[in-house]
Amino acid sequence: MEPTTSPASTISHRTSTRISDDVATKELAAQIADRLRRAEQLVLPLDETLDILDQLQEFELGRFLLHNRGLNGYWTSYIFRNAPEGPVTPLEHWLLNDSLLCQARERYHRFKEEIAGCITEGAALASIPCGVMDDLLQQDYSGVGKFRIVGIDIDEESVAYARENAEQRGLSAHTEFEVRDAWKLGVDGEFDLIVSNGLNMYESDPQRLTDLYRSFHQALRPGGRLLLSFLTPPPPPPWVAPEHAAAWEKYDIPEADLRRELSIMGDIVQVTYLNFSSEDEVRAQLEAAGFTVQAVRYNAGGVLPIVTAVK
Repeated sequence: MEPTTSPASTISHRTSTRISDDVATKELAAQIADRLRRAEQLVLPLDETLDILDQLQEFELGRFLLHNRGLNGYWTSYIFRNAPEGPVTPLEHWLLNDSLLCQARERYHRFKEEIAGCITEGAALASIPCGVMDDLLQQDYSGVGKFRIVGIDIDEESVAYARENAEQRGLSAHTEFEVRDAWKLGVDGEFDLIVSNGLNMYESDPQRLTDLYRSFHQALRPGGRLLLSFLTPPPPPPWVAPEHAAAWEKYDIPEADLRRELSIMGDIVQVTYLNFSSEDEVRAQLEAAGFTVQAVRYNAGGVLPIVTAVK
């Protein structure tokens, strides 16, 4: 099969992974600063917001967020692994250890636990979009002799990183990669498990989401499983709606950190992964695609769900 893309393909970034502290970054920061100065309302005072904007330019993850308003496979893995190779700035340390990105890391580890139970002799496992494919490549395959790992992503750079990751893990002989649109997989009944963590966060059209899940359904064997994450709608900030303050306790984030989070991801970066879905909506879309929802598991606080759906 030849790689397939479409005009409606969802991709979360516009630059390569590594962005230097160059003229383009300074020009972009100046544009953002101008927008912030003209904003009618900000989460934090303007001088504090502009200081955070300056700090974001000091490290690669911050620069990538500014340019792309989201994460790619490399930076998602960087956050989930939380193992910087060198010193980090205070703001980068905060992002890795105190922001809501830590909750996404916790869900990633729950994903890995769910995947572990699906590793059986002869299993075909796929990650879509794969990013650097830590979800499948960091598993223990010592108990099985025959297995197949497939990474599919529309981003060629992510696939290249995933190939390197497979080589480093000694799993190249068991891995295959495709640069392909998840909506147009062209795969029929090949996989026992598909893992998809994050793609639906960038797509808000309910029909497009149902079409995505239908593509996954077609690619699975009868009895195959889909592991899927989604973002539930957050409550309004507690300083805006005090009556909802208790709902934020599930997220285990102090108000000062939440203000900084919303300042960075909202006011400054204006992230694009803003599709929120209720459990009922996700269930309905999966069922319309032909799945039976087996379980929806939230973390201990009752947020960040993982869905298990069966063909």
